[in-house]
Amino acid sequence: MLVAAVYCHFDFTHHTNGHELSVSVKDEAKKIWVIFMESNDPANKKTVDTNREVKAAIKQKLVNEDAYYTEVDFTQEKTKTDYKEFTDLIDFKDKAFDYLKEGPVVALVHNKKGCWIYGHGIPSETVDIIHAFILQKEAGKNKSEAISVGGASTHPSASGSFGGGY
Repeated sequence: MLVAAVYCHFDFTHHTNGHELSVSVKDEAKKIWVIFMESNDPANKKTVDTNREVKAAIKQKLVNEDAYYTEVDFTQEKTKTDYKEFTDLIDFKDKAFDYLKEGPVVALVHNKKGCWIYGHGIPSETVDIIHAFILQKEAGKNKSEAISVGGASTHPSASGSFGGGY
């Protein structure tokens, strides 16, 4: 009798609401997540152009990086409700949505900790944080200490950090 094994690949970066994205981020905690958040109000051409340019720069910088990349477009007000579970998870609430009027915000998550960044320097900052996560992951293989991301930052694009426990 021939036994066939079927391998089903699940795309963790595909999601239709905040619950799906939150579950993926939690279930794949050992992976590095880059979540590009934007709002493309057609009345604000400058922001739409900025979002497009920063998104392209981030995607280009992520080539050969070991990270999951996904996007959430908050242009429609309903998306805030649909993705509330995720925005609560990363502590992206209330006034934080005002940042999307100026340009994108990128959330980076690894091992149940992370940060979100906005402003100038997002593409470079994104790669720098990914590399820090990788170094922490490598250091974690040699000792069993908690990994911590956050704390004081002097980078102009630094915004918020959040940590573990979900």
